[in-house]
Amino acid sequence: MRDVRKLTLMILAPIAAGWAIPAQAQTEFSGAGETSDIHCDGGSVHVEGADNTLTIHGPCKNLSVAGASNRITIDLAAQSAIRVEGADNEIRWSAPGAARPKLSVTGTGNRVSRRP
Repeated sequence: MRDVRKLTLMILAPIAAGWAIPAQAQTEFSGAGETSDIHCDGGSVHVEGADNTLTIHGPCKNLSVAGASNRITIDLAAQSAIRVEGADNEIRWSAPGAARPKLSVTGTGNRVSRRP
């Protein structure tokens, strides 16, 4: 019993001291007709809007897009996902090696492809 308490204190002490591992960041972008660079740093990016040109530096775990005519270039992590809702969005992605993101694409005219 004493060993369990000691182990529990070893695990919980850093958390109580504020040393907890940070949660993955989530970046929100909302706009129309903008050009922007975004840094993901292992987290997620959510984009809402129309006619935006975005370059997202990663590695990113998740990308979600809601809108129309967005042009997005993104660097993905090995295990990642892309969700697109809307019309005429173009997503060009890269990932390490042969990794491919999980895709969920709804709407018309959306294009999602690997970057050369």
